Amino acid sequence: MKLLFQEAQQAENLYRLIIDNALDAFIAIDQQSNILDWSVQAENTFGWSKQEVLGRPLVDTIIPQRYRAAHLEGMRRYLADGSGRFLSRRVEIIACHRDQREIPIELTVTPIRSSERVIFFASLRDISERRALEDEVRRQANITRSIIDSMAAAVTVADPSGQLVLVNPAAQRLLNLRSADHAPEHSYLSFQLLQPDGKSEYPESERPMARALRGEAVDGLLALVRHAAASDGIWVNCNARPLADEHGAPAGGVVVFHDVTELRRNGEAAALQARRLQEQASLLDLAHDAIMVRTMDDVVTYWNRSAEKLYGYSREEATGTVSHVLLRTQFFTPLERIRAIVREQQYWEGELIHVSKAGKEITVFSQWALEVNESGPSRYLEINTDVTQARQTERALRASQQDFRALVEASTDYAIVMLDPDGGILSWNSGAQIMFGFSAQEAIGQNIARLFTPEDRECGESERELDEARNAGRADNERWHLRRDGTRFWAAGVVAPLWHEGGPLRGFVKIMRDHTRRHLDEEQTQFLANHDGLTGLPNRVYFSNQLHKSIALSERNDVPLAVLLLDLDRFKQVNDTLGHHAGDLLLKEVALRILSSVRETDFVARLGGDEFVIIQKDVTQPDASETLARKLILEMGRPYLIESHEVISGTSIGISLYPDDARNSVDLIKRADLALYRAKNAGRHTYQFYTPDLFAEQAWKKDREAALRSALLHEQFELHYLPQVELDSWKISTVEALLRWKATEMELVLPQDFLDIAEDSGLIVEIGEWVLRRSCRQLREWQLHGLSELSLSINCSARQFRDPKFVTKIPAIADEAGVAYSSLELEVPEALLARHPEIKAQLSELRALGMRVTIDNFGTGATALVDLKDFRIDALKIDKAFVQHLPHRREDSAIASAIISLAHNLGIKVAAGGVETAEQLAYLKARDCTSAQGFIFSPPLPADKIEELMLSGSWARINRWGGADAAGALELH
Repeated sequence: MKLLFQEAQQAENLYRLIIDNALDAFIAIDQQSNILDWSVQAENTFGWSKQEVLGRPLVDTIIPQRYRAAHLEGMRRYLADGSGRFLSRRVEIIACHRDQREIPIELTVTPIRSSERVIFFASLRDISERRALEDEVRRQANITRSIIDSMAAAVTVADPSGQLVLVNPAAQRLLNLRSADHAPEHSYLSFQLLQPDGKSEYPESERPMARALRGEAVDGLLALVRHAAASDGIWVNCNARPLADEHGAPAGGVVVFHDVTELRRNGEAAALQARRLQEQASLLDLAHDAIMVRTMDDVVTYWNRSAEKLYGYSREEATGTVSHVLLRTQFFTPLERIRAIVREQQYWEGELIHVSKAGKEITVFSQWALEVNESGPSRYLEINTDVTQARQTERALRASQQDFRALVEASTDYAIVMLDPDGGILSWNSGAQIMFGFSAQEAIGQNIARLFTPEDRECGESERELDEARNAGRADNERWHLRRDGTRFWAAGVVAPLWHEGGPLRGFVKIMRDHTRRHLDEEQTQFLANHDGLTGLPNRVYFSNQLHKSIALSERNDVPLAVLLLDLDRFKQVNDTLGHHAGDLLLKEVALRILSSVRETDFVARLGGDEFVIIQKDVTQPDASETLARKLILEMGRPYLIESHEVISGTSIGISLYPDDARNSVDLIKRADLALYRAKNAGRHTYQFYTPDLFAEQAWKKDREAALRSALLHEQFELHYLPQVELDSWKISTVEALLRWKATEMELVLPQDFLDIAEDSGLIVEIGEWVLRRSCRQLREWQLHGLSELSLSINCSARQFRDPKFVTKIPAIADEAGVAYSSLELEVPEALLARHPEIKAQLSELRALGMRVTIDNFGTGATALVDLKDFRIDALKIDKAFVQHLPHRREDSAIASAIISLAHNLGIKVAAGGVETAEQLAYLKARDCTSAQGFIFSPPLPADKIEELMLSGSWARINRWGGADAAGALELH
């Protein structure tokens, strides 16, 4: 040091105090580049201590390898001729940290010569943060410029002098300007701006940019822009705002122009149209017919005097109402069909029935015209002529000439058959001969039933048709009929009774027309209505009809049948992990495998979701159903290849037999469902036949909603608790309350088998209140037994939060049990939060009281990341679907790591569910997952077992790894 300053010790102490407390790092080197001095800030910046570097060459410490030769050459050149690129000025260079990180620094080098040697004194400042900030400012500026350039509105920005410094593409087109980069001479006066009269120009001081430069805000200023490219001008709506720099001083102004030319023209056209309509209104009032004008939504806007007389409603009463509601219109053609015709042809005419204000039915001949302007259909014009009296006369005439009309309307296109009162054929026209193939000699004398299909004859359709005509005055029908050669055709027909003048029945007339081609088209539509759009299999409606028919046929032939109800295993997991598209592909493949496993006579349908059903006809062989079930289980158990993923699913099957198990379709399905439930409880991937003891053992399944209500009333619910372990302290911090239903002495039902019913029926609110009340009491009891830091986790549902009383009860129940709000954690599934964002406000209120909020099953829902910014939570829980394959599946490992990193960056905790192996636990621990729960620690247990577990400290083998088994602990750290 004395080599640097030949002064007293006090000066040397002052020098040391200054450089060691300066913001910059200070380094001194000799002419051989050996380090003579190294300040405290140099230690902080570069990671080398002063003791480590004194006497060492500078090139061995902070100079990157690629710059060392240049550094030594610069030293040599300065010593030779006194020249130096970095001397006595501030420059930016790259330095090297002890850990080999490169650091941008700002450097000033000052040489100090003495008689004996030259010493270089360097001041260095780490500018990493400044560089990062500059990069972010540039990035944000680029984003802002991109947004402005993509805006549809015209944007101009001027500096304080009025020169335009930014003109976005929309402004270039609207104002006929070039960009500010190519036309720096442009100012805000470079285009003409006229006042709303379209003639006089705005004074310079009143233009929006001038006002913004004075510090004023402008909203909604209307102006006309004129320039060479727009001779007619462009009407604009202007908004302007002043700009200020970071110190609040005026920095310019911004004006945004919105093109409103089209809106202004539409308004002028509407006003002109209104004046013309007013002029025409007096002429329409002279018309004899009722005239009304309606909007496209059928709201009356005009109602002439004849309409007032016909219907009894004044113009004031009718205007503003929906015409079809006011007049209680009866349509002979569906309204939507009429509208379609009017849209296509701009005109429709036909008969309607209206009801007047006095309640009288009025038959009108109605004519509708559609007015269309440049923007599309605008309104309806409706003219109604009263034809009530004429139609009454026509009906009376038709009634008196019924026999005559039947003969007049005879043609070869229609089969016209006269029948006696018992259905015997009396006459047979040529159309009937062509349609059926029977001559008149062959047909007359036969009963009309001969023309019906065997199925309809067996069901008595011919007799029913005649009875309906006799009682109702008419019987309309569409059905299959038989030709002489046995082929079938579809005919639409009507049967009308013929009466003697005195009143007795004289017989019937049946008129039919061949509609086979139309019916086949309708059958195609019907096929689509009766089949599943995804798999092409029959749907639930078609299956119900088929089962009804199969039972009737089975009963008639005395041949038993079987119903096999299939439910896919692990289907929800496929949807959750691979997505719904993969789930759809799996369902298609399942349908193909089922179809390839059954006989042609069997019937396969998809009931919905992952549930399929098979009607196995003719099961006279004792083991026929069992053989098919075994075949299906083997076939469904083979792996599926879904979009390059190997998927293992399998199926569970419930079987019921007709007539042994039930004699109607409803009971047959119920019994198959009970057998399926038993198969699932037996471990899945198996089949079960229905047995009578199922009703005795599981009577609650007959009406699960009623059984749930009874369970709530008689306290058949109980709670089990799943511990959650903090991975830094290996202590149980929280227990999650899990609901169980003790349906019978021997059966404990899990939530997935009844929560949907509880949700749909609304019972979930009462059950949730019971869970909260019981678990809070239990928590208080544990805390009094010495577990004072223990917290309780409660699962929440959407239905609970839709009940406002439930939310207010949560704090009240906690107060009643003597539990602190901070001891309660509310778990909300991610999918629930995405579907019901309205519950965020309620959760925020509860969180403000001190309760914690955790998003459960994170990664499987649709939470927008912005929600995690705006909606404060305490923790994320990784869904077990991403945990079960850790660390072997790359995709799951990436997702789990990303969720953990996201939680840490948000400053919240992260938990993992479903941890079962030491490998999974080690992986999560290594990535600083906050806590975990799963079978590796403990399964869900009753309250007394959980308390014993926590107090004894023997809740899991893993809790000893911190002491006696240090090697095991190392694996998790």
